[in-house]
Amino acid sequence: MIDQYKRSIDYMRISITDRCNLRCTYCMPEDVEKLEHDSILTYEEILRICRSASTLGIRKIKITGGEPLVRKDSVKLMADIKAIPGIEYVTLTTNGVLLEEHVEELARIPLDGVNVSLDTLNPDTFRNITRRDEFLKVWNGLQKIIKSGIPTKINCVPQKGVNEEELMDIAELAVKLPVDVRFIEMMPIGYGKEFEPIKGEDIKSRIKEKYPNIISQKMRRGFGPAEYII
Repeated sequence: MIDQYKRSIDYMRISITDRCNLRCTYCMPEDVEKLEHDSILTYEEILRICRSASTLGIRKIKITGGEPLVRKDSVKLMADIKAIPGIEYVTLTTNGVLLEEHVEELARIPLDGVNVSLDTLNPDTFRNITRRDEFLKVWNGLQKIIKSGIPTKINCVPQKGVNEEELMDIAELAVKLPVDVRFIEMMPIGYGKEFEPIKGEDIKSRIKEKYPNIISQKMRRGFGPAEYII
């Protein structure tokens, strides 16, 4: 597909559930109202949409939520999407809580990539951000998915006064482990409006101060435009 700005559109995100097993302070309240099951797409409907999208030139599909892995048989759905003619890449964004128990299934698909949300390496800070005591599950899932060979990214949302002092430790995971680390600026919408963001230029300056020999370049890699520091 070509949009009105002559850009090729080959990527689609699909949210398969509104439910999540964490309650991150900038994202979801404790008392969020859940959609009824009849109000969300069935797997059959999702597959029909994906088949139609593939005929229009969609080649890459990312499965998101909520937390996708809380929905029953979500891994089978990913396998079914990957089997659609024309679909070349299927990836997953997850908070990692249930990741460890699904790694073997995801590797058998084989899934083309996993983005794990991780805002802190401190269990206490993790509990404060997510309002759940699940850091160890996320960390173990991250280690296991890395060992599986599935390309892995860590998504971190920088927050002033919350995880600000850890950002370079999180960035250093890209040096110590075979992962990409991506900092995503807090969006001033919804509950995110209550938090003071840390700007991308600030984070880039900190990284360059710690690693003066890095190269920064704007390029298209993967599913979208970003500035990569290598």
